[in-house]
Amino acid sequence: MKQTKISGSEEIGFHEGLEKELSTYFEKTIHEDGSVSVEQVSNPYFLVNDKWNVNDIGEIKQFKEMAENYTYSNKNIHFRLNNPLVNLEVKYVYYKQLFNDLWTIKSVFVAQSPLKRVTEFINEKYPKLSSLLDLDIEKAEREYLFWLNEKGIQTQTIKRNSLIEKDYVSKSDVAAFLRIIYTALFQYTDKREEWKKDRWDIRNLHDRYGIDYNKSINLYYIDFSKIPTTIREQVKKYFKQRLLSKNKFSWGTARNYML
Repeated sequence: MKQTKISGSEEIGFHEGLEKELSTYFEKTIHEDGSVSVEQVSNPYFLVNDKWNVNDIGEIKQFKEMAENYTYSNKNIHFRLNNPLVNLEVKYVYYKQLFNDLWTIKSVFVAQSPLKRVTEFINEKYPKLSSLLDLDIEKAEREYLFWLNEKGIQTQTIKRNSLIEKDYVSKSDVAAFLRIIYTALFQYTDKREEWKKDRWDIRNLHDRYGIDYNKSINLYYIDFSKIPTTIREQVKKYFKQRLLSKNKFSWGTARNYML
């Protein structure tokens, strides 16, 4: 299988790593005292199937209640990118978003138009693409928006900022999805030290540096990407120092500072 260059001249078995992850999943059990236990389950369901079913996923403990309460008609989601490597990457993003509690069963299975349109665009415009990370994302997104407009598909929507009670123009869900998938794949496969990233995962910081967090609350990330680049590294350095000192500066406090 093709090896993908990740950074500099370093090459690793990139897609083999994705396959390995997709061959297992972590099942969570929340106990009566609020503690959480996690068991790794060897099951290649998410790897070998290009069609995922709500009820199948609902057999996993942390998704059971969501699946039982799911009343919508879309019971399956299909991954239909022609290139098997790109298809693997998109499945990997969905898998990671689900198991990291960033997407729910409802959001995955009900709103399938964004995936459908991105799939059609890549199959048509980038049939020989061997990895989403090979895209010039700025150029590809411009092409994607033009492609959507040509098909009469809405690329902008009006949203409301409830804090300032003001409307603003934003990309539609379909228009934003190409970059969402690309960015998520990049972040999940970025093997740099956590402190060097623009998006920190407390689970990695806990494992490496012993920084505590509330495991029963799914607030795993701090995202610095919206901070101007002129001061971003200084802000990250400040947060790193405060978190490592463990002096009245918890993960929850750090997240509150970023709101």
